[in-house]
Amino acid sequence: MSINTGAGTRIYIGPRLTADLPTDRAAALTLLSGLTYVEIGEVESIGDYGDTINDVTFAGLAQGRAKHLKGLADAGTSDLVVAFDSGDAGQLKLVEAFLDRSRFDYPIKVAYIDGETDYFAAKVMSNKKAGITVEGVLKRNVSLGINSEIYEVDAP
Repeated sequence: MSINTGAGTRIYIGPRLTADLPTDRAAALTLLSGLTYVEIGEVESIGDYGDTINDVTFAGLAQGRAKHLKGLADAGTSDLVVAFDSGDAGQLKLVEAFLDRSRFDYPIKVAYIDGETDYFAAKVMSNKKAGITVEGVLKRNVSLGINSEIYEVDAP
């Protein structure tokens, strides 16, 4: 596989989940890949996403050296910037997900130009209009709070 630019990458949002993702990785991936998604139109950028594991330290008296252990994994938040389109089905779904106060997440799918796909579950945490200038494109800034691992699927 060669390197690529982000051009051609697409992001989609699926229907609200009705339960937590299965803890088994294969079962979660089967569930996520079997859903019907709506493409989010006019996406300018997708922010960083992926796990960071907290550093848990222990300072033993006898050793006089800190030991590092892996703690909580956190995929964080990813910010989307989209050109505001009030008629785009994907953007409308983002607004719906933002207004949804249920405890359940929305599945997100990121499809790369080379055929690789990422899946994850998230809540839409912010929905702000931005970029309001005389010659600027009206934009929507959306923040996705990621509540699952990132399930990476290689190109077929």
